[in-house]
Amino acid sequence: MKHKRLDLASEIKRASLPAGLPGFLYPVFEAVSNALHSIEDKYTLSAHEDGFIRVEIDIDAKTIVVEDNGEGFSAANLDAFLTPFTGNKLRRNGKGFGRFVSFKIFDSVFYASPTKFLDGRVANAVFEYLPLDQDDNLKELNSSEHLAPHKHDTGLTVKFCNPKDEYLKYFDFANEAKEDDYTEEEILIALLDHFLLEFVQKKTPQNFLCVIGGATFNLSDYFTESVTQRDQDTVLFEIDGEHVEFHLRYMQIDAKKSKRHSLYFYADNRATSDLENIAKGLRDTPFNDQKRRYNYLVSVTSPYFKATQSRDRIENLGIEIQHQGKQRSLKDALAVEAKARILELEPIYTGTRRATIKSNVEELIALDPVLRRGLGGKTLDEFVSERGITESKEQLAQDLFVERLRSKFDFRKINSKTPLEELQRVVRDNIPADAKEALAVYVAYRNDVIKVLTEMLDRRSDGSVAKEDAVHELIYPRYKDSDEIDYSSHNLWLIDDDLAYAEYISSDRTPKGKQREKGSFAHDILVNNEKELLIVEMKRPHKKGFAAVENAAKPTDNPVQQLISQIGEIRDFGGVTTSGDRKVEVSQDNMVRGYVIADWNDDLETYLKDNDFKITNFGGPMAYKYFDTRNMIIEVLAFDRLKDRAAKRNMVFVDILEGKTNYAGLRISRLAGE
Repeated sequence: MKHKRLDLASEIKRASLPAGLPGFLYPVFEAVSNALHSIEDKYTLSAHEDGFIRVEIDIDAKTIVVEDNGEGFSAANLDAFLTPFTGNKLRRNGKGFGRFVSFKIFDSVFYASPTKFLDGRVANAVFEYLPLDQDDNLKELNSSEHLAPHKHDTGLTVKFCNPKDEYLKYFDFANEAKEDDYTEEEILIALLDHFLLEFVQKKTPQNFLCVIGGATFNLSDYFTESVTQRDQDTVLFEIDGEHVEFHLRYMQIDAKKSKRHSLYFYADNRATSDLENIAKGLRDTPFNDQKRRYNYLVSVTSPYFKATQSRDRIENLGIEIQHQGKQRSLKDALAVEAKARILELEPIYTGTRRATIKSNVEELIALDPVLRRGLGGKTLDEFVSERGITESKEQLAQDLFVERLRSKFDFRKINSKTPLEELQRVVRDNIPADAKEALAVYVAYRNDVIKVLTEMLDRRSDGSVAKEDAVHELIYPRYKDSDEIDYSSHNLWLIDDDLAYAEYISSDRTPKGKQREKGSFAHDILVNNEKELLIVEMKRPHKKGFAAVENAAKPTDNPVQQLISQIGEIRDFGGVTTSGDRKVEVSQDNMVRGYVIADWNDDLETYLKDNDFKITNFGGPMAYKYFDTRNMIIEVLAFDRLKDRAAKRNMVFVDILEGKTNYAGLRISRLAGE
């Protein structure tokens, strides 16, 4: 049994074409590609000098003719032409099917060529191509009514006639009212873009003519005029213990005549790769020098390159090498080198982008000052100099978060029934070795800290409430200071993002450094910066029974006096002592800010009014009062306000994840609500 006849009609119907002008020109691209191969087969090394291609678009007759002086219908080529899906094109990455797709656009196709027939006869013949005919697919014609005999001793002429209705518009250049507005030059640009690599290699003949509506253009000249040799460079890589040279040549090509910044590789004096897109990490759009817009085209050659037998690719481009401290493929390393050199050749663009990146980093740090830790000890300029030139704000945030977070937290076991203690443990202690998707992890981490705080503030089903110590531990570990723990071990951002990278932070200590002893009331949390000292006094969630000192049942019922006493001791001592027995000076001129954090209720509000506090409800209930003698201000914040403000600040990072932030460099006062 034999295979049934190939259903070409269905294959043609299933074939898809690009939209717009490239789709209309598909038959031309195929015909020119065949012509280039035929010319190369005939003339080999002199193809550029001796070859000839002519493309003519007749606007009135609505026909397209492609003519060349290659091998034409030799016996081998004729046999391949009559074989659907021939393997003749495989060595050039073709499929042997392009000639059939022409019938998606044109109803009639004719060929003319000095032909060596299968029976040995030789004649300059004209044919109509009928791929779906049952008897004769390449029908020899006795007249030249549709196509004149080929003009050269060898080669081929193909003529596309009778375009389908939907493609008639592409012959109408003069109609200004048509929807698809394109010019004769756009056809030249489309041809140049499609065969750009061939033009670069001089595999196209210098006599490559395109005639449109009677006007003649030389595409080789058109290409030459659009390309400028910009630079050349040699890089040295160590491969298998040997130093290997790679030579890079940089060309600038008019943006209208190329789609993107590209790189390609040479081996054995010919390109052995498609154009590699190197726009990522360089620039998505063309460069502009005020005179023109252009893309870069980079060629790479090296005696190290080893081409496959068919010479259609380089075998050893994928080897792994050490490059700039990273493991990269040879191809990727060469692309990195090419992009770095292009950035050196474009100092104005590079400087502008670095300034933008610096501004973005400053913005992120302003949004969340703890991200300053993400600089990893580098100055801002040092950090920016190491970033990729096209890094977005989102990418920068992720890099900063990687440094900010030492870990990726695992929240898979958290649910509504998870005990409070387990929630705390997961948030604070469950730290894998690496942080991935750091920005999203950071947002998730903050969300879960807020969730833990919410659990603490809510009364449990048995009527009990979280102790003050539990809230304290969540915000900052008790009996510790910043000499003992780092920024990643606390959640001071719940109060204010600025606090996370303060000069000195301590918990449950007296000014002289001793931990809180029974019966004493050292500060809950102390934060010291160069110009400001901040002390936090926290109260148990749902606490009531606040009273002025003369009426207080116990000292903890009078948090304002607690803060006044603590601040007075620090003023009198002149500073605080660290766990390492180092004294941190606190100038008498330094402003001191005291925070009381408690659940807002009638008892608290009455207590604050009795102490002459100014009460506001902007962004949630709070109160404040300035004490001139001690140069301090005390603010009283509700736990709910603290939680809500932290949640809203975290939404900034959700917006960053979703690309919605429109931050304009404005800071929000700590006294103001969001």
